[in-house]
Amino acid sequence: MIEPQNILELQQLTLQHMSNDKTMFRKELIKSIKWLQSYEILKLRKWLKANYKDTHGEIISEVFNFMA
Repeated sequence: MIEPQNILELQQLTLQHMSNDKTMFRKELIKSIKWLQSYEILKLRKWLKANYKDTHGEIISEVFNFMA
């Protein structure tokens, strides 16, 4: 198993594990945005769109629009 190097990588790993449960995915995404620096949030958003746009696009848009 690869060890996360920073909070962004840790949250990406956590979101991957939560991807089967949309409620938990949403909760972890909200936590991620609260914990990360703005430049990390931009990286997270790009990563989410690349990996979860088709399956969790509505949640991603909702959370990012609410947090904006």
